[in-house]
Amino acid sequence: MRGTPYAATLVDVQALDSLRRRLQAVDPFKLDIAIAAAFVAVATVEFAHLDPEGHSRPITIVASAMALSGLAFRRRDPLVAAGIFAVPTVIQAVLDGYMTANSTTPFVGLLFLLYSMGRYADARQLRIGLVVLLSSLIATLGIEVGFDGPADLVWFVFLFGLPTLAGRALRSRMMLQAELREKAERAEHDRADRAQLAVEDERVRIATELQALVANGLSTMVVQAQAVPRAVESGDTARAGTALAAVETTGREALTEMRTLLGVLRREGDAAKLAPQPGLGRLEALAERTRARGLPVRLDLHGWRRALPPGVDLTAYRVVEDALDSARENDAQGAEVHVRYRPRELQLQVTDDRPDGDSAQLAGLRDRVGLYGGHLRAERIDSGQFRVRATLPLEDDS
Repeated sequence: MRGTPYAATLVDVQALDSLRRRLQAVDPFKLDIAIAAAFVAVATVEFAHLDPEGHSRPITIVASAMALSGLAFRRRDPLVAAGIFAVPTVIQAVLDGYMTANSTTPFVGLLFLLYSMGRYADARQLRIGLVVLLSSLIATLGIEVGFDGPADLVWFVFLFGLPTLAGRALRSRMMLQAELREKAERAEHDRADRAQLAVEDERVRIATELQALVANGLSTMVVQAQAVPRAVESGDTARAGTALAAVETTGREALTEMRTLLGVLRREGDAAKLAPQPGLGRLEALAERTRARGLPVRLDLHGWRRALPPGVDLTAYRVVEDALDSARENDAQGAEVHVRYRPRELQLQVTDDRPDGDSAQLAGLRDRVGLYGGHLRAERIDSGQFRVRATLPLEDDS
């Protein structure tokens, strides 16, 4: 079956791209040597067939080969390239050459050299190189074809100034792109540092809060355990059994939180805080506090609001809290909080109408949610709103 035009075009593009990559991998100096050699070869053939009109062909061929060989240094040292081009050009004119009389290759080589000087030379090299080149060319043209004064000088400066300006403009653009790329890389590095710092701060906060949860659970176990001997002495075995069951349940939850705690960093030297930690039961208070700070909030709760493990409950609260704080900091005019209790998962969604901006705590929130096997995603949706969605797995109580 014959190939389609699209496939043929794709093959051509791939071949050109492969050629470009191979050229970029070549040493620039070797590539410039090849360019200089090509100019020398073409100039030799041209002068071998060009009518010398009574001038010296051998001197012209040798001088043109020497002058054009300077193109090999156009990137490595533009000032050296200008000197190599200028000296043989003047000498051959004095020795009855005709390098600039009716030839094309030296003229094209000169334009290429002027462009290269504008592209690769620094300011000092460019000034010196232009003086050397222009002086030698004025002298050469004066000897070979004659120089008619100011009119020819203006035309001369205009003709040979254009490639220099083109090279200089490209140099400025490349330097600007390099500077912008460096700034972008630096900004990305700073952003990564800030994200990492947010992760570390969140881990410290997670460890501190989980430590408080474990301490609260152990305190409850101690209180329940103290009631067991008194219940046994009084013969109330049902009460003793209830207390032991409570100790078992609380101990199991405390062990779960302790395993999570061991997976994160904890700030050294901080005393355990035994104050109760917030959960989804305090969402109304959080919404009222957020409204008092100037951000209208609408709560939407679905499903059977059953008791959650302390760590999951605290994590869900922190997700909503940080999402609302981020919305307020980014000038949102309103926010909606949706909480859905599913048989096997808890779904959280916070949307706001912030014009721009992201939350510095997102990286830490993802880390916190991931500790409990959940996942979190923050994105700008089609309606233009910013949305934070989190899902935390739960055990099915059915």
